[in-house]
Amino acid sequence: MANTREIKQRIKGVEGTKKITKAMKLIAASKLKKAREMHDKTLPFFKHIREVMVDIMRSTPDMKLIYFDKRENKENRKKGYIVISSDTGLNGGYNSNVIKYAVSNIDKKNSVVFPIGNVVKNYMIKNGYNVVTDLGIKKYSVTTITAADIAKHMVKLFKDGEIDELELIYTDMESIMNLEPNSIKLLPLDNKDFNASSEGIKTVLEFAPSPEIVFERLTNQYVKGILYGGMVESFVSEHFARMNAMDSATTNAEKVSKKLTLDYNRARQQAITQEISEIIGGAMNIN
Repeated sequence: MANTREIKQRIKGVEGTKKITKAMKLIAASKLKKAREMHDKTLPFFKHIREVMVDIMRSTPDMKLIYFDKRENKENRKKGYIVISSDTGLNGGYNSNVIKYAVSNIDKKNSVVFPIGNVVKNYMIKNGYNVVTDLGIKKYSVTTITAADIAKHMVKLFKDGEIDELELIYTDMESIMNLEPNSIKLLPLDNKDFNASSEGIKTVLEFAPSPEIVFERLTNQYVKGILYGGMVESFVSEHFARMNAMDSATTNAEKVSKKLTLDYNRARQQAITQEISEIIGGAMNIN
């Protein structure tokens, strides 16, 4: 058994770790609440955009736009993936789960990966994926402004033919106990997603300057909305996973601290007993 001084140092180290994990848990909880509030405030706006796009599709069913071009027969067709992870660890299986999901869905040969987060970026580069770090932004943050800049950049890549399909891979917080990696297609758009049937339409809508131009501008907002939703879900999932990880770490630290305290008391008692025995032994030798 270690001596009392060594055990005391270990207890001090564990208690210091416990303070850090408690603080990180509180920070994660605060960020989680803030992200949820941001998402709830902006969700109605993006739902309204989709409704307007549905109205345009129903009013002008013959409208032809590049955003619906699937390019299925194009040679060397490239599929782009935006994959969201965190910059750091200490969040349980959050990063490993989304990376496993991405690897199982991405064709390394004909795909381009646009990573968000250092963990997925480093993994993809290390394992030979075609990684492009330019997302059209200087610094990543979970805001509508960042989502708008990324959406604008990705839509341009699609229009220019540099990517022919775009998918978002993120982590969805389905419930408090269930964080699941998920994917959603951003481009090209699909008529089925907008229920673009003109049946039952009684009024003819007019758009200025034209339905095509209005729809093109809304497409950027639509992609931005889906992307922002995925960013927020990933952000919430990351901090919820970190909060749970730090809670478990704090609980484990408390268990270790209690065990070390018992070891310390035993060692201290043993040292006292040994000291008493030595005193008694010395006294007996004198007599």
